[in-house]
Amino acid sequence: MPRVTVVPADRLIIVNGEALCFDYPAPPNLHALQWDESTQSGHMEWTDDYNMTLDVSLYDEEVAPYVRLWEAEKARLTAEAEAAEAARLAEYNSESARYTRLRVERDRRVAATDYLVMPDYPLDDEVRAAVSAYRQALRDLPAQEGAPWDGGGEATPWPDMSVSGAGKTVA
Repeated sequence: MPRVTVVPADRLIIVNGEALCFDYPAPPNLHALQWDESTQSGHMEWTDDYNMTLDVSLYDEEVAPYVRLWEAEKARLTAEAEAAEAARLAEYNSESARYTRLRVERDRRVAATDYLVMPDYPLDDEVRAAVSAYRQALRDLPAQEGAPWDGGGEATPWPDMSVSGAGKTVA
């Protein structure tokens, strides 16, 4: 038997410290219900009558229905959250979303080399050719076989911007 608090006016049921707010049936004159698992007792507070003391013999009739309502709502919310997460993951892993992420990362990498292709930037012809080839390889990446891979992550075969034969890497 858990610790239970029920406050119908607030649409609130708390079971073992976990609160859920939702619509549920309750007598219109019930102000609150409290059940303490450690003492196996509680009480019901009424707006138009005397409070009623609860003991173990009344738990199944007076307290357990609210626990079952709370459990059903918790299960519904959990299923709803799992469905929403599944839909989010499906969208995130969709081909269009992976292409979008790939292009964003590709554009970021191209932009990071913009200064290298400025006409007045001091690069020798070999390095300038390597930069141009790297930028073209980046632009061609989404059209390669296997794209969009993981959307620009570790599985993406990013081109390397190195100067062939010279052992230099431009970054």
